[in-house]
Amino acid sequence: MTASTQNSNAQNRADEGLLAPTPRHPDSRLEADWLFLYEKLPPNQWLSADYVYKTSFWLSIHADIRKRQHVLIQISDAYRSGDIEWLEYRSQISPRINQYIFKLHQHHNIEDTGYFPQFMRMYPQLKAGFEILDRDHVHLDTLLNELQVLNSRLASSNTEDKALVEQLHQRLMDASELLSQHLTDEEDLVIPILGLN
Repeated sequence: MTASTQNSNAQNRADEGLLAPTPRHPDSRLEADWLFLYEKLPPNQWLSADYVYKTSFWLSIHADIRKRQHVLIQISDAYRSGDIEWLEYRSQISPRINQYIFKLHQHHNIEDTGYFPQFMRMYPQLKAGFEILDRDHVHLDTLLNELQVLNSRLASSNTEDKALVEQLHQRLMDASELLSQHLTDEEDLVIPILGLN
């Protein structure tokens, strides 16, 4: 093999790497070879007329989760910066945390018992990707259980407790960080399956 042939082969491999599908965020845990469906149905087509009737319900559930997370952090930040008082903070955040936890548990239960096993049967080569999402659910359950305990303390507290607020805020931030990655990884695997089947 000549030097020019070796260089040409190396360049072809490099070009293939550049053309390989890449997930939407740099910290994705998804392997490139799991993105074969994502390549056929990239995010800019997920809500197009051809696919929206199959993909919009899942994306709207995730949008609702993200919105709830954002509102909780806004309320927490508002109290921590002195923009709202203790009683307003408590009355605004406590019922929202309960609803947020309920919605997440409900969504994850449906995925764990129905959708994910079905998707793995359809695409066994994606099993490792769905196992990552399953592990996220276990970790999120732990965070949500801790958040529930803290929120119960908040709901029964009649006196201002800034240490409790900081603990709640940290759990919200931990959940937000994990959810941000989890939801995006999940969408990159799931939405093409929904759209193409």
